[in-house]
Amino acid sequence: MLAPLPADRWQFDSAAHLLVRAGFGGKPQEIEKLHSQGLARAVDSLVKVVPDQYPNPMWINPEEQEQVRLRIEAAILPEEKQAIRQVVHQQFRRDMRDLIRWWIMRMVNTPVPLVEKMTLFWHGHFATSGQKVKPAYKMWLQNETFRQNALGNFGQLAKAISRDPAMMVWLDTNQSRKEHPNENFAREVMELFMLGEGHYTEQDVKEAARAFTGYRIDPVDQSFRFSPNQFDFTPKKFLGKTGPWNGDQVLNITLSQAQCARFISGKIWKFFAYDDPEPKLLDALTAVLLNARYELKPLLSRIFRSEEFYSDKARNSQVKSPVQFLVQTFRTLPVPVPDANVLQAFFRQMGQVPFFPPNVKGWEGGKNWINTATLTFRYKLSRQLVAGISPREIGLPKRPMPAIEAIAPRPMITRPLLVDQIASAQDRNEPSKLIDKLFVRVFQQAPQPDMTGKFNNLLSTREQPPTDDAIRDLIVLMMTTPNYQTC
Repeated sequence: MLAPLPADRWQFDSAAHLLVRAGFGGKPQEIEKLHSQGLARAVDSLVKVVPDQYPNPMWINPEEQEQVRLRIEAAILPEEKQAIRQVVHQQFRRDMRDLIRWWIMRMVNTPVPLVEKMTLFWHGHFATSGQKVKPAYKMWLQNETFRQNALGNFGQLAKAISRDPAMMVWLDTNQSRKEHPNENFAREVMELFMLGEGHYTEQDVKEAARAFTGYRIDPVDQSFRFSPNQFDFTPKKFLGKTGPWNGDQVLNITLSQAQCARFISGKIWKFFAYDDPEPKLLDALTAVLLNARYELKPLLSRIFRSEEFYSDKARNSQVKSPVQFLVQTFRTLPVPVPDANVLQAFFRQMGQVPFFPPNVKGWEGGKNWINTATLTFRYKLSRQLVAGISPREIGLPKRPMPAIEAIAPRPMITRPLLVDQIASAQDRNEPSKLIDKLFVRVFQQAPQPDMTGKFNNLLSTREQPPTDDAIRDLIVLMMTTPNYQTC
């Protein structure tokens, strides 16, 4: 299992599959560049990287929460306190909308797409929501923690998350003390984060909870601090080992379980390849991660070079998440990213608002992304992004949509796609070649004859050479096929 893909099977479509799964797809020339490197160098170019430099949101201020707390304490009248809280809440909502767009823009523009793809993976794995966590600074800080550890060591990431202010608020670690240990984080460490159900006992949860007592958040700069007066120093028996364990030691004991490597490597495989990996494949993944002492790059390199990753079972088998759907569209087509309010509305109607997972388990994903309502919205959204329609048609407020072009005299109709960027005059003179060219860009694979017939039929009914509107309609038709919903 996990044998390298033979050199003669490294084809253009293989490179496209790698770029979509290990990132968010790319323009045809990006795919061709990856293909020309060969499998080993192509994988290295994605895996052997570090996070890029990117400007922080303008409102980042770790001292904001303490300043707000002092203002509320200083207020004398109850109505003053309530007024301050309302202003703070409104600012939080604006900051979170801005944070969503900031991350999407980073995914769209990043030169290291695997870093952002793994940041997205860890966000779903260590699911934490702005529904409870405030201010937005904490959610941004956690996002940065995921990014800085995205391709690093899983054990180090687990320890960093145990001290992460957003996680501490989300699972109440910051309230846990020796007299009353809170079990929320300890339970999820084993059930959702590191082992999976059935590999620990209720007593293990209780003992581990005592090890995470005394974890606090400094109110001045929102950093982690340890309060020894609130820590339980007495011996704890956890997963068969007894000692005066602290939180890091509990995590080390958990990491020493082969089940931990099996659980994490299996979940990573499902995210990048396909569900239900065969037992022997899971054995091989586990061995790679254990031998690498939980370093993630060796595991990811092995996955992306393996025959199984490029198998028919893996290709075009995943329903695109809303994030994948939008980011891939923005990376592959000259479509502008809308403003923060509109973008959040798009995600809400598709069922995945970044920074707001539904619960501690994160998003179910897979086929759960698609139902009658979300699929209908995806089709409407495709036309909005490419051809331009009234926002009211997709259930948004009556406001002009961001666009590069506006069509007078109807300002509510927009034309965000610059067609000349993807269809030259020469392309238009050869409709069949134009279809093939757009097929590669939209579907991220070589043209499939069984699909191109309907696209030829569309262009054959339009004036020749095809106009901008005809090409927009062609792209919309491609994006509203079932094939575009998968990757």
